[in-house]
Amino acid sequence: MNSADVSAMGGSIGDPPVEAGRAGILRVDTDLGIVSLGETAGRLIGMPPEALLGRRIGDIFDLANLGNLMRSGISFSHQIIKLETKHIVCDYVPIIEDDRIVGGALSLLRMLPEDVTDSTDDLGEILRSTNSFLNFDHDGIIVVDRKGIVVLVNQSFAKLFDTTPQTMIGKHIQQAYTNNSQPSRMPLVMETGKPEIGITHYLNGKQVYASIFPLIKEDRVIGCVGKILFSDIREITLIASRLAASEPRKQQRNITGSEAFFKYDINSIVGQSRKIAELKDILQRVALKTSNILLRGESGTGKELFAHAIHSASNRRYAPFVKMNCAAIPEHLLESELFGYVEGAFTGAKKGGQLGRFEQAHTGTIFLDEIGDMPLYMQAKMLRLLQEKELTPLGSTSSRNVDVRLVAATNSNLEQQVKEGKFREDLYYRLNVVTLTIPPLRERMEDISSIISSFIDKFNVEFGLDVQGLDDEAWDIIRRYDWPGNIRELRNVIESAFNVVVGPLIKREHFPDQLCRLFPREGIESARATAPGAEEFIRASLGKKDISQIVDEFEKLLIHEAIESSHGNKVHAAQLLGISRQGLYKKLQKHAGQDEHPA
Repeated sequence: MNSADVSAMGGSIGDPPVEAGRAGILRVDTDLGIVSLGETAGRLIGMPPEALLGRRIGDIFDLANLGNLMRSGISFSHQIIKLETKHIVCDYVPIIEDDRIVGGALSLLRMLPEDVTDSTDDLGEILRSTNSFLNFDHDGIIVVDRKGIVVLVNQSFAKLFDTTPQTMIGKHIQQAYTNNSQPSRMPLVMETGKPEIGITHYLNGKQVYASIFPLIKEDRVIGCVGKILFSDIREITLIASRLAASEPRKQQRNITGSEAFFKYDINSIVGQSRKIAELKDILQRVALKTSNILLRGESGTGKELFAHAIHSASNRRYAPFVKMNCAAIPEHLLESELFGYVEGAFTGAKKGGQLGRFEQAHTGTIFLDEIGDMPLYMQAKMLRLLQEKELTPLGSTSSRNVDVRLVAATNSNLEQQVKEGKFREDLYYRLNVVTLTIPPLRERMEDISSIISSFIDKFNVEFGLDVQGLDDEAWDIIRRYDWPGNIRELRNVIESAFNVVVGPLIKREHFPDQLCRLFPREGIESARATAPGAEEFIRASLGKKDISQIVDEFEKLLIHEAIESSHGNKVHAAQLLGISRQGLYKKLQKHAGQDEHPA
């Protein structure tokens, strides 16, 4: 921020901004030494500018604790500094370059007459003594006056709103809280005069743990201070989870696997398509709740990735994330894997017993993939666990309480399985509280470029190569293929190419033979050569056909061009035209050109 920016902020709270010529600006370095100032500042101080250069402002003014605030990079507004018998109203903002505080700008706004006491000086006195209970270096701090105007805010607090203190200073608290669905509670605290200590609050979508105190002088509320104790309430969850973990569980031996934490978060989900953007938005909202979640989607769409992302965005993110594929465990071992067993439960049982996956996930999240393959007898035990929050290990007669959130996934039609008696209806409703359906790759082809780029970056590191991308022929195949195996299949194709690629580009010949055979070179060249042009069609049609014929045939041409542009991928072509896939097929059947592009 430069001096012109700072001076534009000058002025009394509630008054129009002070013009640049009326405010005296002193620019200081990190030690509060004056490095530049104007004539106006010199006149207010009563000394020529050249006599002030190089001096520290603390040697000129009585700053009290305001000096500590300035050194810490704190912005404040409409505060009083003293010069002998003079009282000067001032603002201060830090100057930041390359994310580093390099100094600040002190705006001297106006001089108070000696016989006038500014009402805001009451608040100033309290601010000058705040270092006794506020840590400006680490805590998120905001202070408002009785009118609710922000008079002090530090970098830690402004960061919660992805902004800077300068943009918040001088604004009413409700206006300063940009992009916030929950209004500030500071006005209410000033009305009641009662502090709110240790409350949870949402700031810009982030759940924080805070305290709010009214500032009182001579039985009058003159302002309010808000202090962020934890900028992420999940830090409390981490501490509580670690402390609450039962000692018997910790001491028990023979735990299968190890407590695992999430490997991916929402940023690991690659794609900017409308469907993925909407899915990410829903994911972030439901992750903070406690309901069970069912992930649906074809094989290879990335359901496990979404499960990790849900856990990482939840209040359980610091607790264990445990996963298991129900289809990969033999049926006779499934109960002991999920619920554990005690010593002597069966022949060959380990000494000391073994914790099941649910107890391993205690206070965290368990991800059960292919939940549709779980046998019916286990479904009954699952239902009891979800209802009662307790389980009984194999061979034991006593129950144990567990606190887990279940994220289940399936590519099966659970509704059909319920009708056929293969899946319990009551368990289905327990699981189907929140459902996220992950679209197949063919329905989000606009994401394929960024997905491939992420794979290339990964495999470049893994293989020690410097592949830059794909050539045109390789892209032709990528975009024309429907990808029934989804992202998993795409990943395998790119990894396969990395094993044989030579040079900076992946080419057609680097792809698996079975993929290349689906798209012979002759077909690609022939389609390009015979594609009609829009301009040629219009010129040939005007004056020879009526408008309904032209529109009808031009629709046919648009469909042709969309399919060619999508390299034969009908889903992508439908997206380009803004119609459904079924709508595209109906139009293809309608037009005489359906033989050229058979459905």
